[in-house]
Amino acid sequence: WIPAFLRKQGGWVLSLGQFMQWVAQQLMETATVQLWPASPVKEPLIENGRVTGVRLVDQGVERDGRPGPGFTPGMEVRAWLTVVGDGPIGPVGRKLDEVFGVPEGYARDEWALGMKFVIELPEGGPLQPGTVIHTLGFPEPEIFGFCYAHSRDVVSIGIFVPSWLGNPARCAYQYLQYYIQHPYFWGWLQAGRLRSWGAKSVLESGKRAEPWLVGEGFARIGEGSGTTNVLSGSGVDEAWASGVLLAEAVIELLERGQTPDASALEQTYVHKRRTSWLEREARTAVRSREGFRRGFFSGLVGMLLAGYTRGRLHVPARRGSRKVLSLEDYYAGRIASQELERIRTECARQAKPLHDALMEAAGWPAIRYDGRILLSHQDALLIGGKVQAAAGYADHVIFRDRALCDRCKVRLCIEMCSGQAILPGHDGRPTFDRDKCVHCGACVWNCPEGNVEFRAGAGGLHSAEN
Repeated sequence: WIPAFLRKQGGWVLSLGQFMQWVAQQLMETATVQLWPASPVKEPLIENGRVTGVRLVDQGVERDGRPGPGFTPGMEVRAWLTVVGDGPIGPVGRKLDEVFGVPEGYARDEWALGMKFVIELPEGGPLQPGTVIHTLGFPEPEIFGFCYAHSRDVVSIGIFVPSWLGNPARCAYQYLQYYIQHPYFWGWLQAGRLRSWGAKSVLESGKRAEPWLVGEGFARIGEGSGTTNVLSGSGVDEAWASGVLLAEAVIELLERGQTPDASALEQTYVHKRRTSWLEREARTAVRSREGFRRGFFSGLVGMLLAGYTRGRLHVPARRGSRKVLSLEDYYAGRIASQELERIRTECARQAKPLHDALMEAAGWPAIRYDGRILLSHQDALLIGGKVQAAAGYADHVIFRDRALCDRCKVRLCIEMCSGQAILPGHDGRPTFDRDKCVHCGACVWNCPEGNVEFRAGAGGLHSAEN
């Protein structure tokens, strides 16, 4: 009903965060529903092969997880059906995969980091409310971009930095600042001010990352269930639709007096997904972007082939194309090896990421901060949200093996961190400051060694608009 309602109104662009707040309010007013915000879920409860609920994280603990003053073990919340919609990096979904396994051919190997600014413009701007602009190829050929006009004086503008971008020191925040300065946008953006910003990981493996959708005591919906459509660049509609299909299935079963067990949900919820537009479009898109791992134009051809043939044809990825390039290989011919080593040494001395210095050395123009829309990364953390993690919780980003960090030459976890919550320590190893974490999860999939553990946790940057 929501898409039909929006079409009836002529099309709207809205904040999903604010929309979800409205949905929560409606549920609280019209149904017997309890909402527990800021209650991180540690793991599923699994008893005799059945999910019986979830366990919340412990409270009153030190940063390393040891019990401290006011220690309270995580509460157990039990249910006859646990609906798992915790996104691509959620601890509940990952635990279910670990315990129950995954289907044959399952793969989570394509990701992107999405980052967005919400910008307030002077009254009476040039964009009509509801305007949608999508771009490809700037500021790097592989980067996708978008601009949505909420009203004449508020726009959302952002980019997606994909996992197959070759730059080993890629920084979405830096790229986004160049993106908004494109002449097409800058003429009407430069008079605005940054109102809020945010970032999240996007699982772009789509259908290939679909886990078991149902089991005894649980069902899975949303992005973590493989709904993202990378051909259309869409994820919200698909994630929402999967939840609607599950709700319809459960209601049907209850009306027939049936228990929503795994078998019944397979015949209703899974069947609904397999016969829906969600499945048709997922099969079309599943391998549509593999060609980008061969090159930019191969990627475009692959998307066209997949779209016109409904997924029957695509440009396959080149073997070994997921390998992270070294700085020397990526910047060969642009930055001399001696200069690269000097940058490494200087950034290590100052305990800061490499990306700004590398981009400047490679010829990118310096960002001219204006205090309104062009801000340093750290200054932006103070705008449009809160930058403070609640006390009494353990750190949620853990580096499992410090010896692997010592041997790592790329340290993408530092370069890609959306909030600069991960920085080099005095010994060069990555350190974590959870007060700056925006919970985007980029550190998890950017670590070439799989050495980052992302647990449930509280705090970080939050904004209803993002």
